[in-house]
Amino acid sequence: MVTIIMDFETSGLNAYHDDIIEIGAKIYSSDTLFETLVQPKSNRPVSKKITDITGISNKLLREKGKKYLTACSDFYNWIIENTKDKESISIVSHNGDTFDFIFFKRILIDLKESGTNTSNLPKLYYNDTLPLCKRLYPGRTYYNQPSLAKTFQILSINAHRAINDVLVLEQIYTYVLSDLSKHFDPLNNPNTIRDYIDLIL
Repeated sequence: MVTIIMDFETSGLNAYHDDIIEIGAKIYSSDTLFETLVQPKSNRPVSKKITDITGISNKLLREKGKKYLTACSDFYNWIIENTKDKESISIVSHNGDTFDFIFFKRILIDLKESGTNTSNLPKLYYNDTLPLCKRLYPGRTYYNQPSLAKTFQILSINAHRAINDVLVLEQIYTYVLSDLSKHFDPLNNPNTIRDYIDLIL
């Protein structure tokens, strides 16, 4: 089993209508990472608000961003290359259920519709650290990533850039796994994480 920490920067907060503008991902507990800027699939310009938040401008995307399907294909190939001979992948994101995982599933659909054979992916488990932390650490006022990073004394630099958010989440996830391990073996049994969130465990 391989764990991939994943984050997307996007042109807005609507996971069904807005565009991916940056992809960041890392194989958990390794030096293997992926990052790329992505030109919006819709060709709509990025708003000043998003540029102010992320530092990603339309000029930067024109000059450094990859075409949407090229970026998706490169990301997919990176995943395949780093999960060969594995039975399953645990995909980890913060607020993934209502955001990042939706974008990722859209990538898989778009690749399939463009002719890519996506059936050779190992079994996917989607583990959202937001509801996980709510279950594991009840009573907190805030569960956003910056608040959790502050609690665990994790330095966050250049927040709202995909790979930097991934690196911070990886450190948060290490603390989470340590606390979860008191209940079960979460790293090797990713399906039990969802059961824990859903109060089945």
